[in-house]
Amino acid sequence: MKIALRILVPIIILTAAYTLAKKMIASKPPLQSKQPPIVVPTVDTVKRSAEDHSPPVITFGTVQSYFETTLTPQVSGTITKVSETFRVGREVKAGEILAQIDTTDYETTLARETATLTANQRTLEEEIIRSKQAEEDWIASGRQLSSASPFVLRKPQLASANASITSSHAAIKKAQTDIERCSIKAPFDAIISKRNASVGNFASAQSQLGTLVATQKAEIRLPLTPNQAARISLPNQSSPSQAITLTSPTKPAAKWTAALVRTEPVIDPTNQVVFVIAEIDHPYDREQALPIGTFVNATIPAQQVPNAIEVPEVALVNDAHIWAVTAEMTLVKIPAKRIYSHLGNAYIQLGKSELPPPFTIVSRPLTNFRSGMKVRLAE
Repeated sequence: MKIALRILVPIIILTAAYTLAKKMIASKPPLQSKQPPIVVPTVDTVKRSAEDHSPPVITFGTVQSYFETTLTPQVSGTITKVSETFRVGREVKAGEILAQIDTTDYETTLARETATLTANQRTLEEEIIRSKQAEEDWIASGRQLSSASPFVLRKPQLASANASITSSHAAIKKAQTDIERCSIKAPFDAIISKRNASVGNFASAQSQLGTLVATQKAEIRLPLTPNQAARISLPNQSSPSQAITLTSPTKPAAKWTAALVRTEPVIDPTNQVVFVIAEIDHPYDREQALPIGTFVNATIPAQQVPNAIEVPEVALVNDAHIWAVTAEMTLVKIPAKRIYSHLGNAYIQLGKSELPPPFTIVSRPLTNFRSGMKVRLAE
């Protein structure tokens, strides 16, 4: 009896538990499926219509010297004096003496050649007298003067004396020029960019005493792509110069006005870039100097971009289309063609579209945009 109870009790308990669980499951209400809420993205937009725009052409270059010269003496000698203005960064005027070379040797040469000239002049006077005396003696002998040889009439001696006089004058002029060349002068208005001369140095024709950069004007060589070159009037000999604006990242608050004066006759064959030359007058005589070697950005006025829409650069997707919002607050894709870019904006022309202008263009499109998607406009 006890064995039967041990077997039946667990079976009864399991059967009761199974029956209770089955009833509980059957009484559970069925699960109802819920649709996820529809997310309507909020978009930033700009309203645009096709207009004529005039974005300038932006290019860049480095300021170069218009004239730059290395001072080398034309005579040799010891440097006896260096001007106080012959210092790096100082401005000098044309003709200003920067250094002085010892003139002793050249003054000695001038004195010697002057003495030689005096002697040659005396010799010439003597030969003139002898030549006249020879002519008189020949005529007094009863012979025709035409039968006398030039040597008898001392004509070669007279020509030699005249040649000596000419040679002495040339030697004196060279000695005087050498004395003048001992004064090293600035060839033009300039600023000193380098100086090697010091008192006591020996200067020769191979010596470099310093480097001067002209202050009258400077040049900037500016590259233009074929697209940029097509939008401006390239300067030439028959067209007037065009004013452009220069800025530099080293002096953000400064602006300079330069003139576009000429176009280089050769185009770079590797990338078809054409170079134009701009000039700026007196780059150092300004409140904001523009030193040689400064990197500058150049803004060049350009021709109009007709019938174009200006949108943020990011609004143009894959350089192929934009997203616009309809009156029903749905998205529509419109084909677009880039014409020009400037300072983060793209100038585009739209393809065929049923939307009337002005267009409500999404300025920051998302990657999950689809045609017909519902959106709402940001405030």
